[in-house]
Amino acid sequence: MAFPLPSLLASIEDLLLEVQWLDGMILVTDSQRATFVSFSQVDPVLRRLRARPKGMEVAEKLCMSLLESHGKAASKPVLVFQGDGSFWLGMMSPSRSNPHRHHAIAHLHRCLAQSD
Repeated sequence: MAFPLPSLLASIEDLLLEVQWLDGMILVTDSQRATFVSFSQVDPVLRRLRARPKGMEVAEKLCMSLLESHGKAASKPVLVFQGDGSFWLGMMSPSRSNPHRHHAIAHLHRCLAQSD
């Protein structure tokens, strides 16, 4: 299934850049606002998931995604709760084409060149 909220992709990528060194997940609820949930705060999300129809399966997949991404920095599970009870779960990483990232990398190269 394709990502259900294309209008949120930019804000999710921005959030991924902000939290890329932290372990956790990105959660989007009916507010259609992406939030970061740290690894230590995932249990309430899993409990809510398990209480919904088909939620046990999604919670299990989310747990596996969290374990796979733990310690790998930038790549994070993204869970979208939809008002009709449907879910979308996938892995996302910050966009490599982000202009802020390219600017930061160019700055680091300039700093390294000056130190030589």
